[in-house]
Parts: sequence; C-alpha cells; structure tokens
Amino acid sequence: MTRRELPYLTDHGKLDPSQEERELVEPLHGRVRVDECSHRRLLDGEWAPAVFFVRSPARVGGRGVLVACTPEACDRWVRAVVDYTTAVREATAELSAAHRRAATVPWWRHRAARRAFDAWETTRQRYEETMRQADEAYEPVGREIRRAIRVAEEESAARAREQARLVEEARLRRARLAERAVWGWSVVTDEGRSAVHVFRHDVPRSEAPAPTTPQASPCVDLAGLRRALKELDLPDVLWDGPALAETERELEGVGFGRWWRDQFHEDHRTFTAPPPPRGSSYRGNPSGGTATGGTGGFSGGHSGGFSCGGGF
Repeated sequence: MTRRELPYLTDHGKLDPSQEERELVEPLHGRVRVDECSHRRLLDGEWAPAVFFVRSPARVGGRGVLVACTPEACDRWVRAVVDYTTAVREATAELSAAHRRAATVPWWRHRAARRAFDAWETTRQRYEETMRQADEAYEPVGREIRRAIRVAEEESAARAREQARLVEEARLRRARLAERAVWGWSVVTDEGRSAVHVFRHDVPRSEAPAPTTPQASPCVDLAGLRRALKELDLPDVLWDGPALAETERELEGVGFGRWWRDQFHEDHRTFTAPPPPRGSSYRGNPSGGTATGGTGGFSGGHSGGFSCGGGF
C-alpha cells in the first residue's frame, strides 16, 4: 500500500451529546427520556445504526421521547449505550492515529512506511470488527427502546384522540345550549333608569325590579336574545344571577362571558369586542372566567356597539 491508497476518513463530528458512565439517570414517575442519535463511520461515511441516550426527565433542556422504564431497565439501557460509545471512541481514536502515522511517514523511509501501512491495515480490520461487535451488542437494547417508543407514541395518539373527542363534545354541548329557547327578558326600572332584566324561563329568578309593562317575554335562544337586546338598546342590562350560574354549570368549566365571546366575539355586558390581551392575538379571556361572583343577584353592564447535531 502507498500513501495514495490510504482511504479518506469521514469526519463524523464530535460524539456529543454523550452518555457518561458517572451521569446519574433516574426514572421519574416510571419514565425516562430517550434521544435517538447516530454517527457516520470513518471508513465509508455510512450512518451507523442508531443508539439512544438516556436522560432523567427532569433534566433541564432535555430532548427526545418520554418512555416508560423501570429502574432496572434504565440501568441496562445506560450501561449499553455507555459501552457502545466507549468502544466507538476508542476504536475511532486508534484508527485516526494509525491513519495519521501512515499519511505522514516520509516516503523515503521505506521500512518505516511499510510498518506504518501494515499497522494501518491491522487497525482498520480491528476497527471494522469492533464496530460490528458494538452494533451487535447494542442491538437487543435498541429493539427494546424502540418498542417502548412505539408504546409511548400510541399512548400519546390515544390521549390526543380522547382530548379531541372531549373538545368536540364540549363544542356540541355549548352549541346545543345556545340553541335552546330558554332565555327571556323584561324592561324594568332600576334606580330611576330603564334597564333590561335577562333571565331564563327554566331557572327560578332572583328578586328583580318590577317590569315597567306586564307583557310576557317570549322564549328565545341565545342568538334571539342578543338580537332583542340590540333592538332594545337600553343602557343597562341586568343579568339574572341564578340564570348565569345554571348556564355555567351546564357549560362545565367555561364561563358565561367566555361562551358569549366565543359565540358573538363581543363582551356580554358592553356588546363590544374586547381588546386582546397584551402580547396575544386572542380576542377574549383565555381563562374563561365567570359572569357572576355568586349564584344570586345581577350582573350589570352598559351597552354600546438522528443525528444529534451531526454526531452523537
């Protein structure tokens, strides 16, 4: 072999992040975080089979997938990847050193060159055998971790489906509630001012000012109520406390104000679009909130318009 026949060694990058033997890895609530990584082999530049670095879930800046893991399995996974990366580092360092010696030996020192080239060939064969053995030794653990990842992904997909189902059920429940013709109103005099008292026909009302006219209110759905309030155009709207409390109970965790904003994109007390929170494009109160401070009385308002970064 001559210097010209030496192969070009691929730079697989720094073996980082790494799995240190002294690194303490402990499952949290029966889970650890695994990060799939690979590297390029020095001789042919091909990607080696992936391995998984194991981290404690509480580690800051952690990446990868959370998987179920017993303490015994965690120890086995960590030991396997430590053994693998140690073998790769040592074989890589030995091969690189042999390559460097063969590439730099003076051409006129024939015996030294022959020894360097022979050492290179021996080291190359040892490197290939070491990598093969490392891959074979790690392969059972890799299969085990991949199974754990598949289970975690299936569980995550099931949770996402369940969450989507609950969201859709809540949306349908709110839509059906909005379509129920249970709302009514009456024009009253409150502190010398004309106001409209909003209530539900199916909920006992709190004590309210006497209506200015004895005319019975029709039963309307939420959209019909909004149209009526717009047409009345009175400065004060008195929302019946028990009606709002019962509605929020039926909404199951969504405040009346949030529900009204979701339906009409406006505040139920002012009938105007509220300004979005600072630093957010959402139009409304993200927390939902409630329309009343209790179950009685009124709520008033005013109307107006693997490669891990190139290596391990």
